[in-house]
Amino acid sequence: MKTKIWAHRGASAYAPENSLESFALAIEMGAQGIELDIYETSDGRLVIHHDNNIKRMSGVDAKISETDFATLRSYNFAGEYGQKYDFVKIPEFCEVLELFKPTDMTINVEMKEGSDNYIRAITSLVREYGMEEQVIYSSFDHFKLKKIKEINPHAYVGALYSFNMACPWEYAKAAGFDALHPSYDQLYKFKQEFGIDYIAEAHALGIEVNPWTANKPGIIANLVEWGSDHIITDVPDIALEKVRENG
Repeated sequence: MKTKIWAHRGASAYAPENSLESFALAIEMGAQGIELDIYETSDGRLVIHHDNNIKRMSGVDAKISETDFATLRSYNFAGEYGQKYDFVKIPEFCEVLELFKPTDMTINVEMKEGSDNYIRAITSLVREYGMEEQVIYSSFDHFKLKKIKEINPHAYVGALYSFNMACPWEYAKAAGFDALHPSYDQLYKFKQEFGIDYIAEAHALGIEVNPWTANKPGIIANLVEWGSDHIITDVPDIALEKVRENG
């Protein structure tokens, strides 16, 4: 199987991250999926944003978890792209599902802080849209992945991590996870320091490997050559070209 490309927070090298504009650009570029981050507002709405505090993208010092949806929608999330994009609204999760439902693209939902109710709200909305086959779940909080599996044993989950873990493929198998989402440097560490083929070890146990966030052409080319299942990147156009070059 050829490596597939997931656009990190959409095509975020070219448009405001985690925006409908960025997701639409990822579709236009031909990415096979996107990665996004999800929070719950103070009035229980699910919105797409990386940080709980929205200051970096909007200039407003406020936390999503402490702010209602209507107020959040009044702020401009254009970030550094303010000259190119006039007014960018924080997306609601249902809007993203509506955008991608007509496609066959994967939506990688990274779960951030939130209670069991937050997790159930996410999975319920995915089920309501009939998109359980298109959505995968990832998190640095692996207990959340266990909770997803309790709610839906058939859900695809990937364990995000960036620290040095011995035999991560054995951990993932024992935990009942479907994939590992390591920082890409972990693959280099195993190969260069220990002579171990991380991806081959994971694949031998039926675990997919989806490294993040690879943006340099040379790194992307290596991850493709090594057999990564999916690559999470800010530059899906460049990554897709590297996949094509690899044949």
